[in-house]
Amino acid sequence: MRPASSERTRIPLVRLGALLAAVGLLSACGLPTPKPKPMGPPPELSKLRPGDAPSPDAPSSTPPVLDCPKSGLIAQAGPADAAMGLRVLTLELSNCGKERRVVNGYPDIRILDRDRKPVEVELERGAKSILAQENFDAGPVPVTLLPGQKAVAALAWRNTVDMTGSPVNGAYVSVAPVPGSARQLVPETIDLGTTGKLGLSAWAEPKR
Repeated sequence: MRPASSERTRIPLVRLGALLAAVGLLSACGLPTPKPKPMGPPPELSKLRPGDAPSPDAPSSTPPVLDCPKSGLIAQAGPADAAMGLRVLTLELSNCGKERRVVNGYPDIRILDRDRKPVEVELERGAKSILAQENFDAGPVPVTLLPGQKAVAALAWRNTVDMTGSPVNGAYVSVAPVPGSARQLVPETIDLGTTGKLGLSAWAEPKR
């Protein structure tokens, strides 16, 4: 007579062998075996369309589109240079219309503070008292702008502060590109110090 422990060990092994045989029989009969269901995207990504960015907080590199004024000319700030208290700001005038435009002379410039109120500034055509550059202002010359082309002018000033007065700071450049045209606001810091002087050049073709 065999021990009872040996009989208890044999019974599970027999059941395991029967189960494996049943699985092999199903496979031999060609019955489909269940496949795992693919996992879908997370709920926050399932609503995105093809081409959408998965991160809605990513900054956009597309510049804002500005409306073209009735004059067909739009003024914007261009490159700026600052060194040893001297500031030079380029104003760019673009032909955003569909017709040829001609500009000739100096832009009508006003400096406004943060509240868009005029700041008292002494405008100088050219900038002989501000910087020693003979080529800063060539004087009025007709500039023809085809659609998409630009003209440039420059503002020059010194950020000098002394004890003779209070510093003058502007937050906007108000520009009328040609006589009679609507004024346009160009956000730009104009820190004149206590000098109160601003040099201005006429519209010209951009340097190549």
